[in-house]
Formats: sequence, structure tokens, C-alpha cells
Amino acid sequence: MRKGTRLTSALLLFICLSLASLAAWQIWFSRERALHDLNLSSLNLAQALDNYSEGVIRQSELVLLDLIEHLQHEGNTPASRHQLEALMRQQSEILGIASAITVYDAHGKRQLSSVRVPNDAPGATDRRYFTHHRDNPSPAIFIGPTVKSRVTGDWVFSISRRLDHADGQFAGVVVVTLGVEHFLQLFGSIKLGEQGSASLSSSDGTLLFRHPFREQDVGLNWSNSPILKVLQERDEGTSEQVSRIDGIERLYAFRRNSRLPLITVVALGRDEALAPWRHDAQLFATLILMLLVSVGVIGQRLLVDIRRRTRAERKLLIAQEELLDANARLEVLASQDALTGLANRRSFDQTLEVEIRRALRRQSALSLVLLDIDYFKRYNDRYGHIAGDTCLRTVAEILKSCIHRPGDLAARYGGEELALILPNTDADGAEAIARTFMTALQQRHLTHQASPFGTVTVSLGIASLVHRGEDSHDLALSLIQAADQALYQAKSGGRDCLQRADSVG
Repeated sequence: MRKGTRLTSALLLFICLSLASLAAWQIWFSRERALHDLNLSSLNLAQALDNYSEGVIRQSELVLLDLIEHLQHEGNTPASRHQLEALMRQQSEILGIASAITVYDAHGKRQLSSVRVPNDAPGATDRRYFTHHRDNPSPAIFIGPTVKSRVTGDWVFSISRRLDHADGQFAGVVVVTLGVEHFLQLFGSIKLGEQGSASLSSSDGTLLFRHPFREQDVGLNWSNSPILKVLQERDEGTSEQVSRIDGIERLYAFRRNSRLPLITVVALGRDEALAPWRHDAQLFATLILMLLVSVGVIGQRLLVDIRRRTRAERKLLIAQEELLDANARLEVLASQDALTGLANRRSFDQTLEVEIRRALRRQSALSLVLLDIDYFKRYNDRYGHIAGDTCLRTVAEILKSCIHRPGDLAARYGGEELALILPNTDADGAEAIARTFMTALQQRHLTHQASPFGTVTVSLGIASLVHRGEDSHDLALSLIQAADQALYQAKSGGRDCLQRADSVG
């Protein structure tokens, strides 16, 4: 009665723990799924903003190339200046987001501009794009840092190319300045929540602009951020970290442009982004808690009923089991193989059925070992069948000497194939017994000149039972098939070895 009650209590506890574990796993899984979906959406937004930024810069580059081509063919003469400035104004209007298109000579003096500039306006000698092109002969475009325009006072960043004389000497710079405000309008149109942000930076970690915009953030360098370490290995990624700008923990999605030195970052406030998941998780946890309480109440009533039934059934079950065990053992004693003295096949089959039922009732382990004498046909062909029978008896005696418990059974399964039924023995225990037998056989040194090993050896297959409530007959067949398959693998693997099958159940 106490055992049945304990098992039922354990089952109820298992159910409650399983429900709690399932709830915890479901909450964790839904959180990971929510984070995955948020990161995927943010990566898609980062890619879209990256594509937009690249498109704008590529359009600006085309404008620069067209202007450079006109300058090289028509020159910067008074006659062509008016026409070039008209062209620049037209290209600026077409480009849409360009604050100005300007040409500077080798001394940083403004030569042409798409906007009206006061005569006393300073030159470009102190601007990064000018010093870069002056000191670097590369014809590639340069994306300059964000600065305040000296003409309009707006925040802009520049796209520039170098001008060269015919002999390759530095002749000046052609610049397109792009207004940050136009990018902020697009970046700000994306709904990222109150704590969300989006930014565009140069590849060295220098911030060009960020939405929401703050002047003190312009030019911020975040080169020591883990984001750049990730981008050194791949073009995009996600991370979760606290912002150095405002201290808010965010989910970051970032992308490095494959053709331009740009990094686009989209960030969502972690608490804000996970708010829907948190609400669903709390509701789910409440439902699971109510279910656990219901299971507890029903389980308590079930325990009371089981105690009543157990008192009436316990004696009957014990008597029935004792009778079955006695009948089984009497039948085994009367069923031996005449040649080897081991149990015969009929006794083996019956014992295996009994032991499987016992293992199922008691929730205990059960193992089966099948073994086959290696190259036994060659032995008979070389030494004769009488010697073969003697060899088989000797192997059987060695096998029988390696088992000591009353419940263990050594049987002749058929031909030169023997078997061990090992109740209350798991796979490790069965392997230990099998290896003891192999060692004992090796120590007897039974000569077998027709074998490549020179002595009589065996191959063994081991299978163990994991009970799951299946029919005992089906389990017996499955156990034998598993052990036989393992034996086949041992023979295919070179013989004189053992193989373990996967657990059966």
C-alpha cells in the first residue's frame, strides 16, 4: 500500500513538475522567439535604411562624376562657369537632399557652387574632405564627418572626390553636402517606439547622425563597441547592450554596407519591445498555476482511492507473482539442452517472457547477451563434429561459470549461438559480465588453427530493456532483434569483440 501510494505521489509530483517545467520552457521559448522576430525585423529595417543611404550616396557620386567630366572637358573658365553653376543647381534639385554642390581649387578656395555664398565665406582647407584628397591620390569618394554648414547653418555631411590636373597633380575637390535633416525625416518615420533609435555611422565607428537627433551626439566615436567586433567577422548582426548615449538597454541590429564605408544601426528599447511578450507570459503563468492547483486537488482524492484499492489487491498480487515465479523456475529446471547442459531454446523463450514481465512490474533493468563462436564451421571442418561438440560444451561451461546469481540464465539459443538473460542488470553490468567471459575463454586458450586468431573466440551482442508499457512478447522480439543486430555488427567488425545495441522499449 505504501509503495503504491508513494508511486502515485511521485507521479503527481512528476506531473506538477512537468507542467511547471513545460510552462517555464514555453515562456522561455516564446521570449527567445519574440527576440528572434524583433531582431529579424530590425535587421530588415537596417538593410532598408542601408540600401536607401547607399542609393543616395551613389546618386551623389554620379553627380560628382558628371561634374568632374564637365570640368575636364570644358575647364573652369569664366565662359563655362555660368553654365556649370546652372548645371550644378539643376543636379542639386534633381538629387533633392543635397544642401550644396561645390568645387574647390587646390588652395581650398571656392570656385563654383550650386548655392549663393558670401564672398567672405571661408575656404575648405580645414575640412576633412579637403585634407584627405590633398594627401591621398585615390580617386575614390570620401564620406566626410557631420559638421555644421558655414553657409546655411544646417547639419550636413559630405560626399567628395579629388580633382587632378592632366599631370596627376592635385587640382582641388568636388563636394556634395547632404543635409542630415532629410535622412532624419526618413529614419524618424519608422516606428521604433519611444526608446527606439536609428543611426548612420562611418566604418570606423564615427557617428554621422542618430535619430532622435541631439547635437552633442554628432561625431561620437563608438569604435570600442562590441558591434564593431562582430562586424569584423560578418556584414550584419544583433546584440543586446546598454547605450552609452542615454543608458537605455536596447536590442541592436546593425549592418555594414558591402560597398561603402557605412554602418547602419537600428535599436529597440528592450523593455518596451518585450512588453507584449511579458503580458502574454504572465497570463500563461497564471493559467498554469490554476491548472497545478486543480491537479493537486484531484490527485489528493486519487490517493485516497488508491489506498483503499491497494489494501484489497496487495495480497492477491503477491500470491499470483509467487505462483508464476515458482512455475517458471520448475519449467526451466526441466528444460535443459542435452549437449551443453545449458537451458534450451524453449526454456530461454519462456524465461525471457517471465523476466520481461517481472521487469515491467518492478520497473527494473533487464539485459540480453547473444554470443556466437567465431569461425565454428571451420572448426568442425578441421577437427570434426565430435571435437566441435566438445568445444561447444567447453565454451558453455565457461559461460555458465561467469554467472553467479540465481536469476541469471545461460542458454543455448541455437547451433553454436549461446545466450545470457540477466535480470536486474543494465547495459554496463551486462558488458562487464561479457568481458569476464571473454577473458576466461581467452585464458583457456582453446586451439583453433582454422581461425585467424589461433584460438577459439566469440563475438557478442548486448541489448538492454527500457520499459515503456509495451506488450512483453513484442519487447522480447525487440530485445532479441537488437541483441542479434549488435552481434552481427560485432562479427562484421572483425569478430572477437562485443557490441552494444541501443536501449529497447
